[in-house]
Parts: sequence; structure tokens; C-alpha cells
Amino acid sequence: MKRAAVVLLTFAMAACDKIKEVPNPLGGPSGGQASGEASPGTTVDSYRAAIAAQDWQQLYGLLSVEFQQQAVGEVEKLKRELATGTEAEKKAATARVGAMGMTPAEFQKTDSKTLAALWIGAEVKAGSLRLPKEIAEVRAIKLENERAEVTYARPGGGQGTLKFVKQNGAWRFAP
Repeated sequence: MKRAAVVLLTFAMAACDKIKEVPNPLGGPSGGQASGEASPGTTVDSYRAAIAAQDWQQLYGLLSVEFQQQAVGEVEKLKRELATGTEAEKKAATARVGAMGMTPAEFQKTDSKTLAALWIGAEVKAGSLRLPKEIAEVRAIKLENERAEVTYARPGGGQGTLKFVKQNGAWRFAP
């Protein structure tokens, strides 16, 4: 059942990429989208599904181009530290790679884009502020042209804010 939901969401995300001019009026209990329209709330729903399935490639696809480039840059920096860093840098890099469940040799052989998706997955599992592990509910969506901020409730109380940017007709997480 979960696999079917993930497949359905994958096709839905592909369809969202083809939408160019989508109005996003606020209103209604689900974060303010009219039926059939893309919104940051829709992206949050896809994010939740990707986390539930631990599909880090799908989650990576929900990130803005800038966010993806940042993740690739972090991975490439780590690769450089493993290859040519000081002993302290190599030791720290080896520990970070080990936390991802990989050996330095495996890490060096894997392409940076694939590693960036795994890197993002590790960040989510750790429960970072920019990519939370759990989102209890979307509380508010503030839209301003091609940018948005989503206020969400954390499980157990408290709230956080996520930033989004609209790229190619779809709302993507922004760093």
C-alpha cells in the first residue's frame, strides 16, 4: 500500500513539474490550495511520504536547484577531505562517512549526486532544523511571489518554519 502511494506521488510530482502559472490562494484547512493546484503544502505531503518510504532520491527531487547544489558541494568537499585532507580532516570525514553507513572507499566510488541524496537522508534522520524528521501538521503558508514560508507543528509541541521557492512550476524546499 505504501509503495502504491509513493508511486502515485512520484507521478503527481512529475505532473506538477509541467504546471507553469499556478495561483496559490490561501484558504481552507489544508494550507490553502484550491483543488488540483500545486502548493508548498503539497510538497510537504510529498516530503512526508518520501521520509516514510525512506526514499532519499524522491526527497532530493523536492529540493530547489540551489539546495541540491549545496548538498553536492558538501559531498564533494567531504570527498576532497578524504583524499587530500590533513589527518584531522581525514579522521573527521571518515567518521561522517561511517555515520552514513559507508566506508571511505565506497563513498569515493559513488557519484556525488547519489551521495547528495543519501546525505540529505542522513540529515533528515538526524532531525535537522532545515529538514525536520517529522511534521505533525502545516499551520500556515505565507506566499510572496515565487517564495513561500510554511509554518508547521512539530510532534510533541513547538513549531518550525520551512522556506520554499517555486521552480519550473513546482514548489521546492529552499536552503
